Amino acid sequence: MALSVELVTSVEAFERLRTEWNELADAMEFPEIFYRWEWSFLFFRHCRAGDGLFIVVARNAATGRIAALAPLCLRRTRSFGIGVTVAETIVAGLADYQNFLVRAGVHRGRAVNAILDFLRVHADRWHVLDLQQFCSRDPTTFQIVNAAQAHHDWTVRTHMLTPVAVRDLRPGRAIEDTGRLRRIRRRLEALPARGLEVRVACSDFETLWPAFRALHIRTWPGSPLGREKDGKFFEALVASEGMRGHLDLSVVMSEGKIAAAHFGFIDDRKAYYYMPARDRAFRRDRVGAVLLLALVDHYAKTRTKFDFMRTLGAYKTWYTDTIDVNYRIVIHANASFRAFAYGLFDVARRFLVELGLPRALLRLLTGRRPAHR
Repeated sequence: MALSVELVTSVEAFERLRTEWNELADAMEFPEIFYRWEWSFLFFRHCRAGDGLFIVVARNAATGRIAALAPLCLRRTRSFGIGVTVAETIVAGLADYQNFLVRAGVHRGRAVNAILDFLRVHADRWHVLDLQQFCSRDPTTFQIVNAAQAHHDWTVRTHMLTPVAVRDLRPGRAIEDTGRLRRIRRRLEALPARGLEVRVACSDFETLWPAFRALHIRTWPGSPLGREKDGKFFEALVASEGMRGHLDLSVVMSEGKIAAAHFGFIDDRKAYYYMPARDRAFRRDRVGAVLLLALVDHYAKTRTKFDFMRTLGAYKTWYTDTIDVNYRIVIHANASFRAFAYGLFDVARRFLVELGLPRALLRLLTGRRPAHR
């Protein structure tokens, strides 16, 4: 298949891609809810003021249908006083997964090579290609690394960022900590007698959303829902037509008050565990753990996967021992001094963390001494 590659840099052209973009996302072998057009478009509009669009679209030259795309934008920053232009995915931080979007049936290697070759031709527009939250479960992640390393004038660094856990919901497929889950299930079964009601996939989303947002901000002081730009993005996301049918809001209620809640997403295959919150007054009731088990039970009837996503709290491993990893891929020209300045602080920080310096300093400042056997 011959591919033609084009660059999208205007908001108007980005908006026109909506139907094609979502059709491509649905046609991927490893689709994710975060790949939908609404995530990238609304995030760019609300959270990317001053950044430039840099979306690379590869089409089937014969049919014109999109075969792959790289949802990128250009961010200008400074490192050690030196200006650096960073090409990165549009949705940063709030999306647990990002990647180049490649249609199922299209050769990943050819698609990735076409995109990277195009980026190389336009290397005068960027200094560093910084790709974060690219998951190991999609082979496209490793195709990018392999194709980039084939360019001998490029430097390629990969770092493991966060583990992610996914439970297979099909009967007999998951290996779980049965003892812990049995105890949580007993709590779940006892809730009605204690005046607590579990409601999964609430139909009155619009009514409950403001209360959930307030609870999440109280539970997590750094909640993105409490930040001006991110808050506007989420308000637009949940109101968008393209996300209708993909939203989940589930709660544990006590006398008309939310004791625990979860806001997440669903697609045809998976349920996504995204934003949990609980009222601290119900901490001893383990309402958060109970709601999570109710979610897993509910979606086991209609979905095949329950995705716990980034970070691996111990409670997630009670449900599964299937672990994937999110990667960061940093690519730049060998002789780029600006790229060197961009990466210097990050490399030094990671080196010191690996040596254990932050923990050693914390122990020194707090007067704590390591325990001796």
